[in-house]
Amino acid sequence: MNTYDRFLTVLLSDFKRGAQPLIRSLWADLMEVAEATDERSFSAASEQALRRIRILGRAARAANAGQVQSRNQALELRLRVLARSPAAGRPELFEGLYETMRELAGAPCSTVAEHAGQPIEMALVEACAD
Repeated sequence: MNTYDRFLTVLLSDFKRGAQPLIRSLWADLMEVAEATDERSFSAASEQALRRIRILGRAARAANAGQVQSRNQALELRLRVLARSPAAGRPELFEGLYETMRELAGAPCSTVAEHAGQPIEMALVEACAD
């Protein structure tokens, strides 16, 4: 393994450790969006979630975590569509948002496993232990 590969492995491992708390906070933000009772609270919760999504996207780009980047972009698009939808149509859009979020939550593990050469199952076990 050359120096660049070692550096990339360390960078991705650090990204995984840093991404997990951010993803948990993003889940909490999405729960606030879902539980918002008026447009003002919905808008504030959506904006907070979008800020975290952008932060995660920038970190994924810096760590060259392609799977996280693509799922993060999909999540941002889904949330923007949800935010622009009338309140009556939002409940149907939440399932797609949650599915994308579930995919995003697993992406840091698979990204690190790909670069570390270990099976994804081991990365998931390691992530749960963190």
